[in-house]
Amino acid sequence: MTAEQTFLAELGVVAGALVKRPRWDVDADGMIVRVGPSDAIHEPMATRTRDFGRALVVPGFVNAHSHAFQRAIRGTTHRKLAAHDDFWSWRTAMYERATALDPQGVYAITRLAFGEMLRAGITCVGEFHYLHHQPDGRPYDDPNELSWQVVRAAKDVGIRLVLLEVFYERAGAGRLPLPEQRRFCDRDVEAYFARVEALRATGVRVGLAPHSVRAVGREALIAIASHATRNNLVAHAHVSEQVRENEECIAEHGCSPARLLGDTGFCDRPGSFTAVHAVATDAHDHAAMRGQTVCVCPTTEADLGDGLVAATDLRAAGVALALGSDSNAIIDLIQESRLLEMGERLRTRARICLTDDRGSLGGELLAVATRSGARSLGLDQAGDLAVGNFFDAAVIDRRHPMLTDVSDDALVDALLTCATATVVSHVVVGGVERTP
Repeated sequence: MTAEQTFLAELGVVAGALVKRPRWDVDADGMIVRVGPSDAIHEPMATRTRDFGRALVVPGFVNAHSHAFQRAIRGTTHRKLAAHDDFWSWRTAMYERATALDPQGVYAITRLAFGEMLRAGITCVGEFHYLHHQPDGRPYDDPNELSWQVVRAAKDVGIRLVLLEVFYERAGAGRLPLPEQRRFCDRDVEAYFARVEALRATGVRVGLAPHSVRAVGREALIAIASHATRNNLVAHAHVSEQVRENEECIAEHGCSPARLLGDTGFCDRPGSFTAVHAVATDAHDHAAMRGQTVCVCPTTEADLGDGLVAATDLRAAGVALALGSDSNAIIDLIQESRLLEMGERLRTRARICLTDDRGSLGGELLAVATRSGARSLGLDQAGDLAVGNFFDAAVIDRRHPMLTDVSDDALVDALLTCATATVVSHVVVGGVERTP
């Protein structure tokens, strides 16, 4: 196995284990061909060698849920404009920005958001993309015009992208799309599939994303789940972010959103479906999602007053957890990891909630921010710095004031519970150092 580059550091995390003086040999395609403690690998190092010195190298963080264009409203929704501000009043302000963006604007704000992600050690993003057409709903000459802008932004920044193409068809049961929702909507589900397949034909990694059960009816849900199964694609959807969504779903279908998605085929393949938020869910919903993933977005869920996710209950039911930056008010999966744990402590009034089989809190939070996110996006070769995977890495500066004098055995815990993304000093995607 020919190595084009060798990467070294004081400490690294491989397969969830802390390795002292690790070495990664990486081939010309950015894939890891050898890994282990430096003194245990006897093959010569590659001519190109990068030693990060007093640093901890961890897998690059995987952002499983982003709306990049919402980066444009950062800070603009924090003045009280209604007697009762909530998710729905925030959505009105978000729609105003969504209708104003042209293709170049979509590219510019997406590049800004993706660049910030990269600086925060995020090496892969699942972009839940629903700005498709012109503001009045008419397609551009190329119906994928705005999707290509997202793809271009990711390529120019150097972040790995899974484009979660959204299907949106209505404002709710029996209701036509609102004027501000028209640009989200394809003519029908077949036009949506045509767009998706045109993207896939050029090598874009795509997942299917029925926006929510509020925005997509039963027949379209069945068709999308079937298309995902036939083509071995992952699927993501907003699920039970608000109690009102549950009430409307029960009124229309006689069941909760999670159970409707299960009934329509989204949970048939283990590990293929990700429910985003899942705040207003119960034990029956958790059972319906067994073997799947819930993407938690703690900053956004707090910002919008959604509530707290029952994280330990989901895990006990066999549901994996991943993380997303969602509205991109904050882009920092280290902070999201901490907020996931702290939210669960507030909900349960207990400490040290989300641990792995060895009782490690930091190890489990790191897995949630890396391996689980990669799994939710269908990325088999990301999320861990092991042989056969991409060398996608975040380099953590041990000399940063947040981590000064933290011992080796406490370092991963300190990173995920006491730090922020400012401790990230370098980012590598596919063996290439990236500077956004």
